[in-house]
Amino acid sequence: MKKILILGSEGFLGSVLVPYILKNNNFYIVGIDKCFFGKNNKKVKNFKFYKKDYNLLNTNFFKKFDYIIDLVNISNDPASELNQKFTYLTNFSNKVKLYKKIKNVSKISRYIYMSSCSVYGNNKKLINENSLPKPISLYSKLCLKYENYLRSENKIPFTILRLGTLYGWSPRMRYDIAINKIIRDVVFLKKIEILGGTQLRFFCYNLFACKIINKLIDEKLKKTKNKIFNIGNFNTNIVQLSKKILALTKVKDVNVFHETNTIDKRSYEVSIKSSKKLINNLNFSKFTNNSIIETFNKIKKDKQPFSEKKITLSVYKQYLKKNEI
Repeated sequence: MKKILILGSEGFLGSVLVPYILKNNNFYIVGIDKCFFGKNNKKVKNFKFYKKDYNLLNTNFFKKFDYIIDLVNISNDPASELNQKFTYLTNFSNKVKLYKKIKNVSKISRYIYMSSCSVYGNNKKLINENSLPKPISLYSKLCLKYENYLRSENKIPFTILRLGTLYGWSPRMRYDIAINKIIRDVVFLKKIEILGGTQLRFFCYNLFACKIINKLIDEKLKKTKNKIFNIGNFNTNIVQLSKKILALTKVKDVNVFHETNTIDKRSYEVSIKSSKKLINNLNFSKFTNNSIIETFNKIKKDKQPFSEKKITLSVYKQYLKKNEI
């Protein structure tokens, strides 16, 4: 039985990924998380959880695993700017310490690192993995810095996934990401607020990311070894995205407020060629529409859609204040 270690197992993606992998495979998973956002994988078979800082674990702990999936990052741009020293420690320094512990562990078949397409910053041409990154935020700069570290060290097999902006329902729900926030506001406030709105973005359904990761833990996929992949299912801007959501959900009498000025300078359109290569025979257009409808159907049942715990920035502010960091 394959043993998988997931760092950040209780976060937005991790709390969807754990049950997805276990549902589709006979694997054993260990999750590590400091639980900024609570304990979210509950009553899951073949899953053991440790509420720990993974940097406190010694090398022997990691020797039992075939795969390590690293989801740990302060991934929200405003949150990453709150305390730059803490972000640097979380998103880079601690990862380097981890790598030094595991780089000589021969049992590890793959180290999978979750990066971001935000490393492309502002690019006018269609992006692929060979395009020049132009990171703007601290978060994206550190993603690229650690990517470069992995590639330069190259001691254990790795795969880097540059994810598009995630969306979808999760036990650790987030409403500080575009699609989720728009749907929440449509359902509960009957309004949409657009800032700028013409910047292009690459979007990735969280269950689509799970499909990709599940593929990577198939040892037959040698073509993914030591490679970078842009992962997502569609590109659009916020103006067109808002129209799509209204058309798909059929919610009436929604007020749209459009402020053309914005401080967000990121804009990039990413090729879905890599995603299509890794997931064969998927109707991407149908999948995208269905995923938005699935997200809408879950969000409208949310009994606490405006909880501060579902806003990453608020959670980190409270954590930094409580721990006097």
